[in-house]
Amino acid sequence: MNHVVALIIKFVMITAVLWLILGGFFNVGFGNIFLISIIMTGVAYLIGDLWILPQFGNVVATIADFGLVFAGVWALAAIFEPTANFGSAAFFSAVIIAIGEIFFHMYVRNTVLNNPETTADNNRQNTSDRNLQTEFGTETDAARRGKKNKD
Repeated sequence: MNHVVALIIKFVMITAVLWLILGGFFNVGFGNIFLISIIMTGVAYLIGDLWILPQFGNVVATIADFGLVFAGVWALAAIFEPTANFGSAAFFSAVIIAIGEIFFHMYVRNTVLNNPETTADNNRQNTSDRNLQTEFGTETDAARRGKKNKD
């Protein structure tokens, strides 16, 4: 259920930004903005939020989301509206969405990735991945105590 809420939040954020920039400045129709938003939400959530964010952190995931949105919006807008150049629209959309992603990643870390139910399941299944450590002691302390007691 946490994934559904996160996807809705991300979709609304991307759609609002693209509607403002692509719709407001480049007269792209809402149907095309809607399709671009669906594609970008799915790809960015899978790659940026579920794969890169847990492994590399917020900064790297935000940079990756910037690149994904920049390339994705540019390519998809050019496919859906081939008569215009969308380089600047893709750049400004990516900047605004990347700023929003900083806060979205904090939300994803706290609610989706740190879900107690999934964490408990992962701990039970991945016991071989744990970094186990033992404590080493020296025997010289015990040997000295033994010599003192004998004397």
